[in-house]
Amino acid sequence: MTEQWTSALSFSSFAAPRRADGTPAASDPRHDVEETALHWQSHSSRGGAAGWASLNSLEAAGVQGRGILINRVVEIHGLSGSIGEQLTLAWAAEQDAQRFQDPEIERDPGHLEEILTVQRMAVRALCEMSTHFLLGAAHSLANLVLRVTLCNSLAAEVINAPKKNRKAKGFEPGTDLPSAWPTFSSSPAVELWAQVLPEAAEASGIDGIKKLVSRLTLLQQDPRFRALDERRGMDYHRRRPQSVKHTSPRRGIWSYDKEKKLSTTRMVASAEDAQRDEVLIHQICVDALTCITEAMVDIEPLIAESLSACHLAWRLDDPRTIQGASPIARERRGLRSSKQ
Repeated sequence: MTEQWTSALSFSSFAAPRRADGTPAASDPRHDVEETALHWQSHSSRGGAAGWASLNSLEAAGVQGRGILINRVVEIHGLSGSIGEQLTLAWAAEQDAQRFQDPEIERDPGHLEEILTVQRMAVRALCEMSTHFLLGAAHSLANLVLRVTLCNSLAAEVINAPKKNRKAKGFEPGTDLPSAWPTFSSSPAVELWAQVLPEAAEASGIDGIKKLVSRLTLLQQDPRFRALDERRGMDYHRRRPQSVKHTSPRRGIWSYDKEKKLSTTRMVASAEDAQRDEVLIHQICVDALTCITEAMVDIEPLIAESLSACHLAWRLDDPRTIQGASPIARERRGLRSSKQ
């Protein structure tokens, strides 16, 4: 008797299948993630105004080298908007991953096994898409913290001193040098994140920068981010587990016993990779979505505090930075009340 299995599978769209009532729905809309993402996106529209405001405050404080700092604050606003968009895309992909797992979606009973296999592959792909953008958001968030820290001249001296960092040429605003955009990962072996940046924050003497770098360190050490980073290592750098059954196990079919000096070649039946579990991958995605959103929420007010200490402006129409503005004035500027 022969055994049947799926060794290859393709489908033409990631469009989530509909429920019986015609409306595919995610069980958890995760509004906090969406709102954070949209808020951060909006930062990029204030960069120019913040640059002009920074020019005035830098002149008043008598700070030298104002031009680079003005460009730096514009870059920080633009980078914030980019991070917000990455989080938006990660959120959208995870929402579709939920829809593919909805028990109420229509499934043809005559092709149930094939449909479930397709949906398993789709859920994994959507979660991996989400984690791709989450990794990008975390990488950009770390580089944003780095650039805020560089706004202080004492901290910048510490950051630019190591030989490895000299290739970044001062992390000039707007640069496309790969060395100026160091990779952020959960590995404590990366000297910049584990040692240099904390030392630079201490050298700055600015509480806001110290807290900012400390919060980034917490993200790096978060087991939820570590799980995301480790999964990326397997999926992108080693061998991504297939969703379908196959007869190519990771350890091969040949083995050798050194003590018995005996080699063995096995016949194997079709099987699924244990690490292809879409439920596990979805949970890694959800946990990462949560921990990166939490970090963004905590980091935003520290950006404003740090830039202010460096005589630079954060987004000027944010109710958190408008002192003494009335609710009516805030409403006229299209902003929510600070009580919200």
